[in-house]
Amino acid sequence: MKSNPFYYGGAVGDEHFCNRVSEIKELRTDMLSGLNILIYAPRRFGKTSFVLKTLEELEGERVKYVFLDLMYLSTVDEFINKYFNVLAKSLEEPTDKVVNFFKSILKLRPNINVNFDSAGNPSFSLAMSNEDRTKALEDVLNIPYEFAKNGQKIVVVFDEFQEIVGLELESKLRSVIQRHGDKVAYIFMGSKKSLLHQMFLDKSRPFYKSVKHFKIQEIAKESWREFVASKFAATGKRIDDGYIDAIFRLTKGFPYYTQQFAYELWNMTDERVDDEIFAKTQNTIMEREEDLFAVEWDNLTPNQKKSVKIILDKGGKSLYDEQYLAKYQIKSGSFQTALGGLVKKDIIDKTASEGYYFQDPLFEFWMRGRNG
Repeated sequence: MKSNPFYYGGAVGDEHFCNRVSEIKELRTDMLSGLNILIYAPRRFGKTSFVLKTLEELEGERVKYVFLDLMYLSTVDEFINKYFNVLAKSLEEPTDKVVNFFKSILKLRPNINVNFDSAGNPSFSLAMSNEDRTKALEDVLNIPYEFAKNGQKIVVVFDEFQEIVGLELESKLRSVIQRHGDKVAYIFMGSKKSLLHQMFLDKSRPFYKSVKHFKIQEIAKESWREFVASKFAATGKRIDDGYIDAIFRLTKGFPYYTQQFAYELWNMTDERVDDEIFAKTQNTIMEREEDLFAVEWDNLTPNQKKSVKIILDKGGKSLYDEQYLAKYQIKSGSFQTALGGLVKKDIIDKTASEGYYFQDPLFEFWMRGRNG
């Protein structure tokens, strides 16, 4: 039995990765130049896969990278130890050399704890007092720069970077890494665009004008056509372009959703995709997303719910239509406030050409199904 050629639910690479050739080339150049970069895109847009794929392309260029997800960190101590651990592991040296290297650069010389799991893999942490915490933080933040002094190019990736605000480390982090120059490239990623914009576009914030803004776009329909059709064909199945276009209309090129749809469609197809198989796949996926979307809807205020319906009705443009405001019984000022709240919750966004649009295409599809 042939295995499913599509994958979703985690970072994808190699044969599961679709396109982004020009974007990878640009990001690769930026990393080698030591630029600090902000990458933002909605959830399920493939940010992590894109960055990891680019880092893979740098193999052989004397580049090492560190990847830290900030999403589940709640204290400064957790940040220090989690960052220290991933820094230590990124060196890919024998454990005793790692420990000796860190002892040579940690000015406070806190105790370095090394624990091994059942497979013999080490994890590293620091034993420090409350008095030592501030200095230990600065020492750990400077580790990439100290390591780069040996001629090694370092790339540090902070995922869900907006979470650093809750740790009250925004100013400290900025003050330290600005001294690292082009020796260390920092990649700041996140899915909460409204928060990231505040961090990097507000003149009063530490990271104002400190990065290159790198916005990744949807993968083009033509690329998905080639990718999906070739995967079906290579496994003895067939899908016509019309069905791939229908997937794209639903997912709008979001890698997670497109791979998810293709994965489930492949599972349900014996030989060739038809209307019945496509409809069954679509229903299955929407049923699985139902609980998540229902929670998002329930978390909206009454005026935000009315505003969502107006956006659906008006296609995101010319929203201040008295007829629609009267239909949903909402005043202009309240509507404006509700739109701002939806942007902050990352439910919607706005462009000059498209007007307001939903950040999650499947949430929009789910809403249209309930809006009649």
